[in-house]
Amino acid sequence: MSIRSLVQSAPFNNFIVGVILLNAAIIGLSTYLTDPAALRALAAIEAACVMIYFVEIVLRFIARDSTGAFFRDGWNIFDIAIVVAAVIPASNGIGPVLRILRVFRVLRLVKTIPELRLIVTVLLRSVASMKYVTLLAAILFYVYAVIGVKLFGAPGHPMQPYFGSIHEACFTLFRILTGDDWTQMRYELAQSGRPLGAFTAYQVSWIVVATFLLVNLIVGAVINNYQKVQDIEEHRALAPDTGEQRLRELVREIDAILGAREHAEIEAGATRLPGAVQKRG
Repeated sequence: MSIRSLVQSAPFNNFIVGVILLNAAIIGLSTYLTDPAALRALAAIEAACVMIYFVEIVLRFIARDSTGAFFRDGWNIFDIAIVVAAVIPASNGIGPVLRILRVFRVLRLVKTIPELRLIVTVLLRSVASMKYVTLLAAILFYVYAVIGVKLFGAPGHPMQPYFGSIHEACFTLFRILTGDDWTQMRYELAQSGRPLGAFTAYQVSWIVVATFLLVNLIVGAVINNYQKVQDIEEHRALAPDTGEQRLRELVREIDAILGAREHAEIEAGATRLPGAVQKRG
């Protein structure tokens, strides 16, 4: 079996998934243990997992279509970064940071499981395509924040703690958007004896705009990109393999076919030649 067939085989990928799960379990278990001997044993197992990651990256690099294609794949860069972070000595005050980076090895499951990789691709594509939705959200947040500061941010107003400044008003609007006990503010205003009409209209209009408009726009963008990514993956699965390694294999197969045909023609000509000589004789 070639290295390319090995790294693309299901047993190999299942083995890597098992190593990732084992590494994740060890990382979680190490947060419970305090015995030095047990921690050293876990560290040895974790070092073995990192070595397996390193071997996997080497094998995938050997089986690559091209060096450029290998390094253009963001998942390969992520794998290399994880392994490099694992071998950096935990000194000079970066030990806690490296211990935190160990947790990110669990994210390698996203690469090895196609369904998770599809979801992450959809999310990344959605973030890139939602720049105008983000711009619209920023404009609406700013407009409503300014209105809130002007109407309810004056000193002595019961809502002044929530709308005392632009940034505080934006945080209050985000709180209302998430539905985090947003009715409490209205009840506080009612207990103070202030009129509720303006604040009620302000809150309800923001909920309508933010929840029914912005959130649905974001959900729609994600669903649209999910369909696009699915179409791309289906097309890629049906498309012929045009990788450099596959093209080289096809060239070798064609050369072998042409060589065999040429050899057969030479043999056929050699067998016909004595018969022709006998006829002339």
